[in-house]
Amino acid sequence: MDADYSVELGPTAPALEIPWRDAEGELQYFDLRSEPSGIELITEARSFPALRQFLIDVNSPRSAWQTAKCDVWAEVVEAAENFYGAGLAQSCYIDLVLAPHWQLLRDTLEAHERLARRIAQLLEADDALEATAEIVVRRCYFHCGLPSKEPQDTIHDASDAGYCLTLYLSGFGASATEAAERWERAMVLASECLLQLQPHEERAKGRELS
Repeated sequence: MDADYSVELGPTAPALEIPWRDAEGELQYFDLRSEPSGIELITEARSFPALRQFLIDVNSPRSAWQTAKCDVWAEVVEAAENFYGAGLAQSCYIDLVLAPHWQLLRDTLEAHERLARRIAQLLEADDALEATAEIVVRRCYFHCGLPSKEPQDTIHDASDAGYCLTLYLSGFGASATEAAERWERAMVLASECLLQLQPHEERAKGRELS
């Protein structure tokens, strides 16, 4: 697997809000750590067993993380423009924030950069898997309740500002089945890496993070 990380904090860069809901009111955030049954309401989790298991594992008590948003898609790709000369890819993104017991780290940019770099390093350990990963550090605004239709600046002023990670995973193949199988393997590996990566308690008090 080829993995890398980046930081996107510019004024036009995407930012996450927690909780969130779409403008039509059809989609919204589910706190799967507090209410695991909410996974039954996530369409992508019902359609993709690998994603469902990822969400269960990463939101479990043994994890330092919780998920906030996700999507899955398949696409035709240019063989000359990817590492594997493949014509098809299955991909996803998953927004991640540190779980409440690590909330003292949520506003620490340096911690999120270190975490993103470490996740990329762990994912690259499987150099035989034909997949890619990108971990992006972004801003996140933590609300007390579902966001209203107030002006964006007002929403941000009333929220706790911090950071999140967006994990992009893609599996590549000569067929849709092959690409999906490699994406599923990438999902399992990513889950294992996130469960392994536990911030040390002393870092939550303002010191170092492994």
